[in-house]
Amino acid sequence: MPVCSVIIPVYGLAEVTRQCLDTLLDAPPGTCDWEIIVVDDASRDATPAVLRRYGEAVRVVTHPENLGFSHACNDGAAVAAGRYLVFLNNDTLPLPGWLDALVAHAEAHTEAAVVGSKLLYPNGTIQHAGMAIDADLEPQHLYLGFPADHPAVNKARKVPMVTGACLLIARATFEAANGFDTRFVNGYEDVDLCLRIGQHGREVHYCPASVLVHLESVSEGRTARDAPNHALYSSRWKPTLSPSDMLFYMEDGLIRLDYRGTTPMTVRLSPELGVLDDSARRPTADRLLAARSRQVFELLKENIKLRIRMGSESRSA
Repeated sequence: MPVCSVIIPVYGLAEVTRQCLDTLLDAPPGTCDWEIIVVDDASRDATPAVLRRYGEAVRVVTHPENLGFSHACNDGAAVAAGRYLVFLNNDTLPLPGWLDALVAHAEAHTEAAVVGSKLLYPNGTIQHAGMAIDADLEPQHLYLGFPADHPAVNKARKVPMVTGACLLIARATFEAANGFDTRFVNGYEDVDLCLRIGQHGREVHYCPASVLVHLESVSEGRTARDAPNHALYSSRWKPTLSPSDMLFYMEDGLIRLDYRGTTPMTVRLSPELGVLDDSARRPTADRLLAARSRQVFELLKENIKLRIRMGSESRSA
């Protein structure tokens, strides 16, 4: 039985799919067995012909009509034989060792139900290094645009969410979660899955040793359902979420609070992370900083409360 089933949903973009498959097959994993499953979601271009050229090296599932990312992933998982399922976008170019690193992390961290990779833009900067919730309760990519060698993006750690562009999950966990929610169509499926996993006490991890280049959202119709997807996400998750992005930036030393026995406190912001709008008047800037400082303080309080509650529940269990 393959250890990993790599599941690639595709819709059109035959040349992009070919590049992805050639890259995968040119550098197979060295420490695990695998299979590659491509779910052709009713492509209207040369994709079927391209896939036929790979023969038995690639298993193909074909949809007679376009159903979207979640359906394609779920149908790929239904025929997969692997103990781990790895969902991979066709607009990625995996670097050697990417899959070995994901599996090694999952094997070494049994508390991690989901593991995501480091994704780079073609210029070598960060496209994905884990995701967190911002002040508006929206999912945001951490460290977007940072250099790939920055210390903050090279820490393996627990995060609230990772992108479905490259996501490893144990088959048993995926089945217990009933897969991706098909009510989301080409948006928020990965966020929703990770939040549901976390809701049931399992962890989501970011693994920087697994590296891929990501062209990001080049598929046709990728944003057509943004509004209803966002509405479903908002109604389901926003009442239960708290901001978490600032905690990562503080943990990594990119935001510092300096009290020095005075009020208001001084906020030190790394220029790598952000800058103040130069057009802002000084009083306005001061108010913005003060408001942001209060927000950070509230986040810290909520984090402390959560830790205390979790510790109490653990002791009483």
